[in-house]
Amino acid sequence: MSGPLRVLFLTPYFRPYLGGIERAIEQLTFQIQESTDVEAVAVLTTKYSFPRVPQPTWADRDTTPEGIGIYRLDGFPRRSIPLYSVPLVWFSPIQVRRYLEEFNPNVVHFVGDGWFWGHFWSWFWFRSRARFVFTPSYHELPISRWWLRPINSFICNVMDSVIALTRQESDLVRRDYWVREQKMGIIGWGAPVPTAAARGGGRDIDEQGLAMADAREFQSTEAPLTVLCVGRLGRHKGQEWLLRVYRQVRDQFDRSVRLVLVGRDEGDEEKLREMVKTSALEDEVLMVGEVSDEDLAAWYARSDLFVLFSHYEAFGLVFFEAMAYGAPVLTHDVGANRELLTRGAVVVPRFDPEEAGNQLVRLVNDNEYRQTLGRDAQEYTLAEFTWPAVAEKYLRVYRK
Repeated sequence: MSGPLRVLFLTPYFRPYLGGIERAIEQLTFQIQESTDVEAVAVLTTKYSFPRVPQPTWADRDTTPEGIGIYRLDGFPRRSIPLYSVPLVWFSPIQVRRYLEEFNPNVVHFVGDGWFWGHFWSWFWFRSRARFVFTPSYHELPISRWWLRPINSFICNVMDSVIALTRQESDLVRRDYWVREQKMGIIGWGAPVPTAAARGGGRDIDEQGLAMADAREFQSTEAPLTVLCVGRLGRHKGQEWLLRVYRQVRDQFDRSVRLVLVGRDEGDEEKLREMVKTSALEDEVLMVGEVSDEDLAAWYARSDLFVLFSHYEAFGLVFFEAMAYGAPVLTHDVGANRELLTRGAVVVPRFDPEEAGNQLVRLVNDNEYRQTLGRDAQEYTLAEFTWPAVAEKYLRVYRK
């Protein structure tokens, strides 16, 4: 493809909502627009926040401070039936075409596999005018959702390129969606590169972050070791299971610890708060809710250990965000964790409370082990998983 690139991303959810995939898209758009090959970048999305929550007051068009255009579509019915993301919500093909004509992309990049009508109408109107790239976020479908297989298969097979996040995901996409090998590629997500001050310990960011999070209740003569967990407060992210493990082994810690849960409520916040209260952990478990990008960076910089035991992770972007700041990771063997977290992390068997507890105790008590693992985590992430490197790989795909 010759000439300047005009890249349009498609995703069913985007700002103001900002989950893992949405953060990845945002970081990728920021980095791609830095290229001299790129004329403009925009995102076509919906007036829904995850999962299927209508936001009719959101503007039709918006622009981020970084210059990324946002086009939002109304869906019908406004209150979507609770099946799977928004694939069965109807979006006007005329409105889709209007936005496409207005932005006039020559590259259209689908991210995530839960938006059939948005994907279909975009491809239908611009299939002869743009190169189409698809980065699905693969999830094993239960039998009740197998009807999504032919939908995802159709979208994959009309694309010019299908880019998986991992080798495991590539194999599963080819198997379940019948994609030809020559269409497939593998490009993982990246992590923002921390400032030199943050990589060196993050003390300036730390004090700012603690003030922002109102963590004064944790003042003590000895600074507690900070164990950080970032993820939506819902069953999928496993905070309840983590709290049970933490509660069982905390008496084995040889120093004070605080467990910090960062993430918006998606159904489990009240249950988690009650669990913290009944376990008498109010003095050492802090739930800060959803935070700004700056506050999240502050918590990453301050954390001594990052833990997450979600039920599934297609890529696990938050792992690499934490590792970029020098925090080692403790998690378990779900999704592509074993494939990706080859350095700077401890990956235990899936939902094994005994082994998870043992490793948590070791990482808290053994300073040398934890710090060595953290240095390895940072070196690995900054060498292999940064947004400039990811953007450069995608630009090569766009230019094919």
